Amino acid sequence: MRSLSLLLALAVAMSGCARFDDRLEAPFTPAPGPGMGDSAPPSTPGTPPPPPTRSSSESEPPPETGPCVDPDPAVIATCLEPAVAVAGLGERGLVAELTGAVKIVSPDAPPEEFGRVDPGEGRVAAVAPSPEFAQDRLVYLLVVGDGPTRVERLARGDAPRTVAELAPADSGGLAFVDDVLTVGVGSEIVRFPGFTGIGRATAPEVVGRDLGRIQALCPLGGDLFLSTVTDRGAAIRTPGRMVWTWPDQRSAGGCAATEDTLAIALPDAERVDTLETAGGAARGQPDPQAEGRYGRLTGLAVVGDGVLLAGTGNKAGGSPVATDDRAVILPQTGGGGDART
Repeated sequence: MRSLSLLLALAVAMSGCARFDDRLEAPFTPAPGPGMGDSAPPSTPGTPPPPPTRSSSESEPPPETGPCVDPDPAVIATCLEPAVAVAGLGERGLVAELTGAVKIVSPDAPPEEFGRVDPGEGRVAAVAPSPEFAQDRLVYLLVVGDGPTRVERLARGDAPRTVAELAPADSGGLAFVDDVLTVGVGSEIVRFPGFTGIGRATAPEVVGRDLGRIQALCPLGGDLFLSTVTDRGAAIRTPGRMVWTWPDQRSAGGCAATEDTLAIALPDAERVDTLETAGGAARGQPDPQAEGRYGRLTGLAVVGDGVLLAGTGNKAGGSPVATDDRAVILPQTGGGGDART
């Protein structure tokens, strides 16, 4: 899939092309290059020459080390709690940890704390930025497994606010489809067309029922795909039809959709499967990605120009390594065996 390699190359090379300020409010700024910024002043008589630059033969500084430094260049955040949900945020991503913390991650900056919700005895199942995030800086989270299912609105520096309560469930998904808040709860999908981000979300409309245990929603423009688990295994589908099933898989994580690809995280198989599509229908067989490299892949989202960002959940039932849990840009191709570091 042509788009899957782009951000992996970006994670390695971006530091020479652009920089991200550590603060959310700072804009993306190209690094100075030819024709940008002030040029060096010309030498004048009596002015000493500039100091010599580092030659290519001189050694580079040693690589960073430490308990939370992962040598894999595709890993962009480490030492997280189980990163069960991720969402795209332009060239960056949102990571929601099972315990309620929300972080912003990118290839060129340390994880940035955004805020936290209290899941009580439950857990965070999904995260999504507001459609107007650039202006309102709001993030929405879905909390399941502790009484009514809750949609929480989170602003930086403010306490979370519950905007909707739905039937109790132990799984679900959350997304904005054509800017409309859409929630998967249990086996049902509802939408709140009257919700504008202010006050409570009321008057839900049912989009689909009896869809299996919904694990994630992944919109594509006005279309909606979702990952589910039924007695026939894991699946990726729309509210109205099945796209593909995995009868040998009894768990599913996040999903992601682009114009020509659908992807699903399969935690028990420790991989992500991508599926080429045309008009939302499958073309050919699923292609495994990063198989065995990072353990239980759970959260999944598209960031940048169609690149997949995944979160791991190894501390919640897997075999964690020293830098788990992690957010990772998926390699273009998978590899057999346990290649985790």
